[in-house]
Amino acid sequence: MKSQQTWIGIVITAFFVGLGGTYLIFHTGSSDVNEDFNMIEQSSMMSNMQFNTNAPLTIPMIDGYYNREKIYFIHTEISDKDIADMMSMMINFPTLHVPDLDNISSDELGKVYIFTNGIEGSGPYGGGPFFFQIDIFDSVPGMDEYNQFRVPQLVTWNEDSNPILLTSIDELFEAEANDELSIESTGFVVNAPIIVWTSDGKTQTASMIQNMFESMSGVVGELTFVDKDNYIALFKLHSKKDMGMMGMNP
Repeated sequence: MKSQQTWIGIVITAFFVGLGGTYLIFHTGSSDVNEDFNMIEQSSMMSNMQFNTNAPLTIPMIDGYYNREKIYFIHTEISDKDIADMMSMMINFPTLHVPDLDNISSDELGKVYIFTNGIEGSGPYGGGPFFFQIDIFDSVPGMDEYNQFRVPQLVTWNEDSNPILLTSIDELFEAEANDELSIESTGFVVNAPIIVWTSDGKTQTASMIQNMFESMSGVVGELTFVDKDNYIALFKLHSKKDMGMMGMNP
């Protein structure tokens, strides 16, 4: 029986080869997931990518916090290669290394706060990327300042502080003002669309994700199924041009 990692490699390979070979992933059967994901290669033909709109794409969701409520998001791309490898290994699914994300104007970017120490992580991924508490977001869809492209901020508790679980920006900034922790900008950019969030006391779910892959020009992701219990989001990819011709609003 094939291992879970081997099946993941086969599924991802089939999907990206179906995208016209723009991304080619080889799975060697190695137990080192990070080594496998390091073999992701990108060509210069991204804007001419072909894909099968009938083929579903399943992406693992990740949990975080906004305003004391759980949110669920995906990360598809990041401008830093080392962090792309780390995130890929964390969820057993490739986060693509896309250096061009750094060209997005800083005025348009949101922030996500990632903990480097403090409260030990839990859940399916062991917490955030450093295995401490899950991330805090500064905005959710529907807010004027919301942007799926974000600059990760590293949060580090000071040695003489007593870390507690933080679930909102207000709590985070209060702890910073009390000199309990420090916040440092990483300077790189991650494409991290929020899929499920709470607004006015009601659970909201995304329908279409614009620029789901910034490296795939003109492509929108249609969310077709969400399973929060198992951290799964199912998508179909569509061309914005084709959707406009059919009278569909992306």
